[in-house]
Amino acid sequence: MAVDDSTIDRGPIAYMARNGVAANLLMVAILMGGLVSLTGIEQEAYPEFPFNTVEVAVSYSGASPAEVEESIVVKIEDRVEMLDDVKSVRSIAAPGAASVQVELKSGTDMARALDEIESAVGAIESFPADAERPRFTEMTSRQSVIRLIVHGDLSERTLKELAYRIRDDLASLPDVSLVEVSGVRDYEISIEVPAHRLRALGLTLSDVARAVRRDALDLSAGTIDTGDSEVRIRSVGQRYEQQEFEDIALITAEDGTVVRLGDVADVRDGFEGSNLIVRHNGQRAAFVEVSRAENEPVDDVAAAVSSYLDETLRPSLPLGVAVTAWNDESEVYTDRRDLLIKNGGLGMLLVFVALALFLQIRLAIWVALGIGVAGIGALAAMLIFDLSMNSVSLFAFVLAIGIVVDDAIVVAEQVYSERQRGAPAVVAAIRGTRRVSTPLTFAILTSVAAFSPVLFLPGGMGAVMAPVPIVLIAMLLLSLVESLFILPNHLSHLPGAEWTPTNPVDRLLSRIQEGISGALARFVEGPLDKALHFATTQPLVVVSG
Repeated sequence: MAVDDSTIDRGPIAYMARNGVAANLLMVAILMGGLVSLTGIEQEAYPEFPFNTVEVAVSYSGASPAEVEESIVVKIEDRVEMLDDVKSVRSIAAPGAASVQVELKSGTDMARALDEIESAVGAIESFPADAERPRFTEMTSRQSVIRLIVHGDLSERTLKELAYRIRDDLASLPDVSLVEVSGVRDYEISIEVPAHRLRALGLTLSDVARAVRRDALDLSAGTIDTGDSEVRIRSVGQRYEQQEFEDIALITAEDGTVVRLGDVADVRDGFEGSNLIVRHNGQRAAFVEVSRAENEPVDDVAAAVSSYLDETLRPSLPLGVAVTAWNDESEVYTDRRDLLIKNGGLGMLLVFVALALFLQIRLAIWVALGIGVAGIGALAAMLIFDLSMNSVSLFAFVLAIGIVVDDAIVVAEQVYSERQRGAPAVVAAIRGTRRVSTPLTFAILTSVAAFSPVLFLPGGMGAVMAPVPIVLIAMLLLSLVESLFILPNHLSHLPGAEWTPTNPVDRLLSRIQEGISGALARFVEGPLDKALHFATTQPLVVVSG
């Protein structure tokens, strides 16, 4: 492509090539924008994505699934289906519990939708009197950072108490917010009342159940066995002790005599009957799961947990009890981050070595630096679009590095060629950049157009894949800006063909370049030339081969 030298001093490329202050200020602005943005970008192992679903849960102890469906589920469905932006409604009616999941259309304001669902369900006045108040939860893909297994030769109660102590300790750490215990059975108070004692006092099982509910208002109603000698009241997740239940008054006589539950019933403090069995290496075990909250870096959470385990917990554990870290998701993030650093560094090193051997070391330095500028600048785009640093976005950086390398190399090679032909340094920078500016711009825009459709993927998949096109497009555009408006100024100081090395390093590189150039010339004029000659004179042989 011919370049009109009559306009050599006109246009943005010429201005930036001649104005080192402007070019360096633009580079510093891109670098500072990216580095400052890095402090505000979340770090997580995997990207979170919205389910666009709100769950309405209602507990109705003692009710059968048919009763739950008729008295709770149907009424909630009738109300929420009338709301705007509702895509579908799925319901589950289980013994003693109802769950209604309201899926909303993509793009719905979840805060507003949650308020509308709460208002609609709250207006229902015909729920059973024994049903608990509805609970509303926006379903999200909250991520576990690390799961701890507490195991050892100890009783079930001691194991559960230890697991909850660990939970409380972890939750008190500044870098940890979300900790849950699982794999343990709920506590249960079992109350067994012989039938003859009830008859002697003129009581029934319902009288006992009402007394228990009256003195433990925050307990669920529980279930009452219909046998003659037992009533079971289940206390889920509450820390009520056996003595407190035994002190519940059943009968208060006029003379002040009080008949308490412990006088007529056998009260046992134990665990609910279930088939839950958790073992690790043949020992009784429980799980303590640590998740990250919004804006909590996954590395910080994992480091805080590891420090607590090594410095506080493990030294205090009794003999035969251990805590094992399992499913440390921070390792996924760390591995991808290290892969990005490794690939980015290796890519820039290869570019630097290749350009230093075939062209000039000064040119190689500025080209490699330009790749880093584009990568760091893309961090600002992540902050603007509220993207997190996770395995997907790190993969996007790894992918982008291999694409953006070409831009700077194309410009640098053209500027070097112009300089070797004898053009003044600044003129060579302007002329070489202009020569490739149009095809380079269209090549970048073509790549941008190729990745743009990914931006419009709907639903959860779109949210997960969003970092790929945004990071790629940002790096491509920043690479174009760096190649056209920053790199030419840096290359405007390249020495020409008349340059001779003056120091040992330059002389060594010059000898290496001469050797490589000679070897390459011999290869081109020898084997390659012969192969091309044979291919053009014997095409049938080449095609048949």
